[in-house]
Amino acid sequence: MRFDMRSIFAMVAACGVLVACNEPQALNGMPPESSELQAANKSLVTAQMGTGQTDQLPADVIVLSTTSQPVVTENASISRSQDFRVVTQQETIASDAAKLAALKQKYTIIEPEALPHRKERGVNLAVYALSQKHPVGTKKFRRFGGSSGCSRYRDSPDAAQLEFLKLGGPAKDRKRLDGDGDGYACGWSPDKFRNLLQAIKATAAVSTDVKLQSTEN
Repeated sequence: MRFDMRSIFAMVAACGVLVACNEPQALNGMPPESSELQAANKSLVTAQMGTGQTDQLPADVIVLSTTSQPVVTENASISRSQDFRVVTQQETIASDAAKLAALKQKYTIIEPEALPHRKERGVNLAVYALSQKHPVGTKKFRRFGGSSGCSRYRDSPDAAQLEFLKLGGPAKDRKRLDGDGDGYACGWSPDKFRNLLQAIKATAAVSTDVKLQSTEN
C-alpha cells in the first residue's frame, strides 16, 4: 500500500490536534495546575465561602481570604489611670496641692476635754484600788478579830471588799473581813484595776506616737 505525502501530513496534523485537546491549557503563560492542587484549592474556597457559592466558580479560580486581622495596639491592656505617662501628664503640682488642701479641710482634730464630774453613789472598787499604793499583805491597820467573816464570801472577793468598805473600812473591820489589816478583805486584790489602768495608758501613748509620726510626714 502506498501513501502519498499529503496523506502522511494530514495524519500527523490530526494527531497533534488530539494531543492538544487532552492537555490542560495554560493561563496567561502560567503552567497548568495538577488535579490534586485544584481539588485542594476548591476545598479551601468551599470552607471560606460555602458550598453553594463555590459551585458556580471555575476550577482554576483562586480566592484569597479577606478576613481582617485584629490590630494590636501598644499597651492595650493598661488603662489610662494605670499608665504612668498618662497620669504624669494629667497630674500637676497645682492639682496635687488642691487635693491636699481638700483633704486637710475634711480632717478634724478633736481636742481632749475634761471628764464630767462623777457623783458619788456609794463605794467604787476601782477608785479605792487606784487610791491605795501598797501591795497586798502590807499591814496598815490594827486588827484583833481575824478573818472569820470571810467564809460567807469565798466565791466573791469583790462582794467582800464592797461590804468591808460600806461598813467603815478600811479603818474599821466590823465583820472581821480584813484579818491582816492591809485594807483588802478576804483575799481581794487591787492589782486587776491597776493593771487595767497601765494598759490604757500604754495604748494612749502608742496612739499619740502614731499621730505625731503621721503629722511629721
